[in-house]
Amino acid sequence: MNKIERVTGALKGDEVDRPPFSFWYHFGLQHMPGRTHAEAEIDFYRAYDLDFLKVMSDYPYPLPGGLEAVETEEDWSRIEPISPDNECWSEQLTALSRINDAIGKEAMFIETIFSPWITARRLARSGVLATAREAYPDALLAAMDAIATSLAAYAKQAVERGAAGIFLSLGAATDDVMTSEEYKTWGRPFDLKILEAVSGAPFNVLHIHGKRIHFDSVSDYPVSALNWSHFLTEPSLIEGKRRSGKTVLGGIDEATASHVSAPEISEQVKNAISEVGVRGLIVTPGCSITTDTREMSLRAIRAAVESARDSANDERRAPR
Repeated sequence: MNKIERVTGALKGDEVDRPPFSFWYHFGLQHMPGRTHAEAEIDFYRAYDLDFLKVMSDYPYPLPGGLEAVETEEDWSRIEPISPDNECWSEQLTALSRINDAIGKEAMFIETIFSPWITARRLARSGVLATAREAYPDALLAAMDAIATSLAAYAKQAVERGAAGIFLSLGAATDDVMTSEEYKTWGRPFDLKILEAVSGAPFNVLHIHGKRIHFDSVSDYPVSALNWSHFLTEPSLIEGKRRSGKTVLGGIDEATASHVSAPEISEQVKNAISEVGVRGLIVTPGCSITTDTREMSLRAIRAAVESARDSANDERRAPR
């Protein structure tokens, strides 16, 4: 199977020759031109021969003019939707176009989008978001909707530039931030606005970030696959697959990847394949790995999934 066939099959829960795999980290290139960002992503993809590329765009969402941080009710009221042709998107869209030109015919790539809650948190001073929820919720909700509208328009542009979908990262669907009931107001409507904008894309992934996550409250989102740090929080990978009915991305503990050996990484991958099976599994970390993770450890991931294919072939050839 080629890479696109393998990923497509995994997303559908079909039989594949082996589980597809990928991994990612923050390159820290948000201060650089889009072409530089694209070159780093393409080189990373080629160096490890990934089955798909998750693009990690860390370019900042712009603050209203004259503000260094959002602090007051008036500040929140100044946040308005940003047009998809605004120059703030130009570098990351340039990067996506270059990535598509380089690898679009051989592999899928998806664009990372951080949820409206994460985006709002990054615009504000520490603690301001919690204050706004209590003191002036209407102003905050309006700002969140404006952010969601902007990100939905950008997500659509990303798909038009060749992305097979988006990797939507949630930062508040956890009891460490709010209850699942509160998330119905402060998260879900805005997340869905973004996903609805790219509903026709074949490879939309939901990343549920954090510990004590609200898995069942968001696992019904209209995405092809789910990703979470299953080594750090419930449910397990197989339980998450069972409860959601969706393909799962996981198998690698990103929290330990930089300081365990390559054989231990291989064992994690093999255990995930043994637990979940080959169907409906894409081998990835539960979140971004750290940039000091050793090359040998990362190369062990491909070797482990290749071993799964060899084992399957041996079983098929065995006399019965």
